[in-house]
Amino acid sequence: MKLYDNYFNDYIELTPSLYDCLNLKSYKYLKNKMENPFSSEHIKKQNELHTLYLNKLNKIRKPNIYDKTLMYICNDTIESNKYNFNLTPINHQENIIESILDMANGNGIYTFNKKKDYDYFIEKMSNFEDIVDTIIKCFKKGINKKYTLPKIMTIKLIDQLKELIKSKSYYNNNIKFKLNYDFNKKCDSIFIIPIKNLIVFLEKDYLKHSRTSIGMVSLPNGIREYKYLVKSSTTLPNITIDTIHNYGKSEIERIYNKMIIIKNKLGFSGPLSEFNVYLRKKRNLKFKNKKDVLESYKTQLKDINKTIMKTQFYNNVKGECYIIPVPKYNEEFSAEAYYMGGDLYNKRPGKFYINLKNIKDANKIEIESLTLHEANPGHHYQITYVNENNNIPLFLKCYPNDAYQEGWALYCENLGKYKSLESYYGKLVLEMLRALRLVVDTGIHYYGWSYTKTFKYYKKYSFDSDIEIKDQLYRYIAIPSQALSYKIGEKVILELYKKFKQSNNYSGSTKEFHNKILEHGPIPLELLIELF
Repeated sequence: MKLYDNYFNDYIELTPSLYDCLNLKSYKYLKNKMENPFSSEHIKKQNELHTLYLNKLNKIRKPNIYDKTLMYICNDTIESNKYNFNLTPINHQENIIESILDMANGNGIYTFNKKKDYDYFIEKMSNFEDIVDTIIKCFKKGINKKYTLPKIMTIKLIDQLKELIKSKSYYNNNIKFKLNYDFNKKCDSIFIIPIKNLIVFLEKDYLKHSRTSIGMVSLPNGIREYKYLVKSSTTLPNITIDTIHNYGKSEIERIYNKMIIIKNKLGFSGPLSEFNVYLRKKRNLKFKNKKDVLESYKTQLKDINKTIMKTQFYNNVKGECYIIPVPKYNEEFSAEAYYMGGDLYNKRPGKFYINLKNIKDANKIEIESLTLHEANPGHHYQITYVNENNNIPLFLKCYPNDAYQEGWALYCENLGKYKSLESYYGKLVLEMLRALRLVVDTGIHYYGWSYTKTFKYYKKYSFDSDIEIKDQLYRYIAIPSQALSYKIGEKVILELYKKFKQSNNYSGSTKEFHNKILEHGPIPLELLIELF
């Protein structure tokens, strides 16, 4: 539809970094451009663009599923820009600086396919200093409005920025062409001074103004803003925080009871906390080394491709999924695992990253469920399916809908074979993690839980070590509401599966259901529900 094409064209012109994400040939002239997403001018243009298209969409008499999705995106963007989120522009979890440096070293979304691409990247970075200056200005406005990062988040961000500089994380060690300049030294001249200026500002000025509280509840207008984030993250406008919190508690109890059953079946008589320690230390469940970690996940993916992907899905995808370690310089600040999607032409493959920071704490019980989640049929399959599907509009291919994508990936963990009790217990461990998120995220940001209270509650039910728990809690503090998307999204898909089976007198195939969930791409959950 021409309206979708026009919107996408206007949107990518405003946000040229999308070109790198999708690698669209017709927009290659944007390869040397980078927006400043924090500038007031950019935000103003963003609002104008989405207001313009919302007005056009409102004139459509019978909007289809994609019209409604674009309406949702326009409304959500306009509402988001009413709040104070720009006053805390980065943190260690969502850091545009780290993403840009990843582009420079070739690990990120920017591709260096020809000699000219290095020149384009240097041109692209012409406004890097301006981006960092704007970040500092936003932080300063936050100080004036008493709207700041928690102190523990500021310290974490400072540590991350220092590590990025110290490790020369942006150095590209795989330059295949002979350039007439030193690319890495050029990056030194672009990155070092602005980042050091930001570090000095954070240490000398911002840190002393950072708040001692950890939840949004303590920020000016924080409750209202968190309610918006919950609505946006779940893409369910009528869901309440009380509902989410209580659902989390009921799921924790259900999963806990299942874990007890597994523990008893394995002949362990002590409490679950001791059983978790026993499993963490069990020799045959430990990895020998970093290579063993990667090879174990690759073997699991091959098995899933031969079995589950053939029996439960109609279509395969062309794009391969690479399993690689998280870059060493970002191990300290990264999640246990994550996925980075490929481009539309499979020139940049999808990558399943595994954090090898603490392999002594890593455990084989999670291999099957984590591979189902991050690779196939989870993130890699779903995102690559969308990229390769010509019926899905371009604007939807770059819509970061966690409620759909994370909900789908968590749902996929239910499709495993789990031949051993330990492997099924690993599935429950990860499911418990997602249920805990519902309680602690709302606990921190809405009910005002302290760090100590949150840590104790989490530790009571979690399989994780104390270091891993700390990393998890820092993530939830840094990005409020994002962690709700997993379990809420899964809940919606499981309810739709039940409804699908009932409406087909239980004769509808699982393949058919999966096709129905996937065929329109990552639409808001409220619209997905309308399809069933």
